Amino acid sequence: MPKRIALILGILILLSEAAFLYLSFNRQKAPVVLEKKQEEINGDISVLILGQVAEGQGAQWHFAPGLTDTIVLLYYQPNSNTINLISLPRDLYGSFGDDGDSFKVNEIYLRKDIDEFLKKLPDITGINTDSYIVVDIGMLQKAVDLLGGIDVNLSSTVTDSVSGYKLEKGAHHLNGEDTVWLIRNRYNPEGDFFREKNQHIVIKAIFDEFNKLSPIGKTKFFFRMLPEAKHAEANFSIGELIPKFGDIGNINFNSIVLDFSTGLLKSSRIPVMVSGTTTYEYVLMPKIGKDKYSDIRKFVIDNTK
Repeated sequence: MPKRIALILGILILLSEAAFLYLSFNRQKAPVVLEKKQEEINGDISVLILGQVAEGQGAQWHFAPGLTDTIVLLYYQPNSNTINLISLPRDLYGSFGDDGDSFKVNEIYLRKDIDEFLKKLPDITGINTDSYIVVDIGMLQKAVDLLGGIDVNLSSTVTDSVSGYKLEKGAHHLNGEDTVWLIRNRYNPEGDFFREKNQHIVIKAIFDEFNKLSPIGKTKFFFRMLPEAKHAEANFSIGELIPKFGDIGNINFNSIVLDFSTGLLKSSRIPVMVSGTTTYEYVLMPKIGKDKYSDIRKFVIDNTK
C-alpha cells in the first residue's frame, strides 16, 4: 500500500487553493535547483500552482476569468521532509513576459506568458522550476466535500463585509462551499496577504484529512475526483514526482507569505488606459525598485526548511 498512498499524495499536494486534481501528462522535466543548496540537491520538487476562478464559477468572485489570483510555489525538500508553500502576491508588478511589457503577475496565464515567468522565477525566489499547474475553485469544493469536510483553526475572525457571514477565531469544520469562501475572502486589513495565509491553512487541512482515510478510502477518493481532470492544465507528469516523496505520514508544512511585515514590498499606482480613459491601478513592487528581487530572494531562501 505505500506505493498507492504515495500516488494519491503526489496528486493531492498539487492543489491550487488546495484543490485536488488528476494529472496525465507525459512531458519530461529538468531537475529542480535551489541556489542556496545546489550541492545538497537530492530529489527536491518544485511546482508553480496557479489558481483561478474559471468561467461560470465563483458567483460574486467571477469578475476576471483568466486571471490567476492564487500563485503558490510548492517546494518540497526531502532532507527535511517539508513542503514549503510560498505565495507570490497577485498584485506583484514587473516585467514578466518575453516582450518586455510590465504587468501584474496574476496576468501571466491570461497573456500566455507562464513559460517566460518560470525563467524569471529563480530571480524572484531563488528556486527554479519548469513545472506548473493551473486549477480552479470548483475542484477545491469537490475535494473538500468528498473528504467530509476539513478542520481548520483560524488565528483571527473572518468576515464578509457584504453578506455579514462570519467565521470566528478558533476551530471550525468546513464544507466545500465554506472552504472556497474562506480562501477567497480578503476583507481584512491584510487584504490579499490574509487570504494567502488562509490558503496555506486549507492546504494543510486537506492533507491531514486525506491522511485519515484508509487505503481503500484513498483509492475511492482518487477515482471520484477523476471527472475534475478536465478543469486542470499542467505541463508535467506526476510519475516524475512520486519516487521523490519521503515519509509521507510525517510531512511538515512551512508557510511563506511576502506580506508588508517583511518590509520587502511597497504599494504604488500606475496609469493604465481603459476604454480610452486613463485610470490608476494598484500594484506592489519590491521596496528597492521594480524588478529588483535580491531582498525577496534572500528572504525566501532563508525561510525555506
